[in-house]
Amino acid sequence: MNARSSVLRFNEVGDWTWVYWLGVALSVAIAAVNLSVGIVASEPALFVVGCSFLLGVGLFFTRLWSPVLYLLGVLHVGVLGVLWVLSGMGFLAVGLLNGGLSLALVAVAMYLFVQEERQATE
Repeated sequence: MNARSSVLRFNEVGDWTWVYWLGVALSVAIAAVNLSVGIVASEPALFVVGCSFLLGVGLFFTRLWSPVLYLLGVLHVGVLGVLWVLSGMGFLAVGLLNGGLSLALVAVAMYLFVQEERQATE
């Protein structure tokens, strides 16, 4: 199987700038926070949220990724933030840490969306 027919895009990873890697690192950090709290506090919903971020990271390394998925990620982060506030802001310190990571991820995702859309129209 040649590199073009593979579903994975590891051959492109060498061309990624630090911004791509920052997005991956933020997603993994958010996943780690949610998985940790989900396991330690026996909160299955947080475990699922953590898994959703790992799924996003996995998808990012495939050819199935497209710029519109950055927007879906932003929506995902936004909905989770609203749900956290509406549910009473449990685990406040961890939630604020997660919120900071999430805001940084939103900024990275929006930047990458604009950059990739701009490149696609050139």
